[in-house]
Amino acid sequence: MGNSLQDELLKAGLIDQTKIDQAKKQQKKNRTQQPKAKRKAAKSKPVDPAVEKARAEKAARDRELNKQRDEVRRQREVAAEVRQLVRGHKHPRSEKDDDVPFHFENKGKIKRIFVSADTHKLISDGKLKIVNDNGVFELVPPAIAEKIRERNSSLVIDLPEDKPADGDDPYADYQVPDDLMW
Repeated sequence: MGNSLQDELLKAGLIDQTKIDQAKKQQKKNRTQQPKAKRKAAKSKPVDPAVEKARAEKAARDRELNKQRDEVRRQREVAAEVRQLVRGHKHPRSEKDDDVPFHFENKGKIKRIFVSADTHKLISDGKLKIVNDNGVFELVPPAIAEKIRERNSSLVIDLPEDKPADGDDPYADYQVPDDLMW
């Protein structure tokens, strides 16, 4: 409905619109300055030590929660970056029946993926790396695997390297084939 007194004075011609606007600005200014005055009065009062301790504890809890949220957000960002790298650079795998299994170890368990013979050779030569993409094992080039390793090293599956034979090893002359079928 508005301010009826202002409306009546405006209709009577006793005041004009600029006076009404100035009055509204002054009222708004008074309302915004009033809470500041209340804060100054609150600061001048003596503070109870128990209340101050509770505020400090709450602030510490809030900081800890913010750290945890930031860490979760950072982990999500890293996971999204890794997912994008894998999906953009993964090596295509065929759906043929003549695929051979490639066995590897992941977190103490033997896993396998089915790949073509050519892809099996590329993995064995180190030209493709195995990456865990949220439970699905994908093949990516070594450069992409290193980028993923920088973000989260546990997602890149390291295959055992050929080690130089010991002089005492009686089986040093016998080479174990890479493509040994189990």
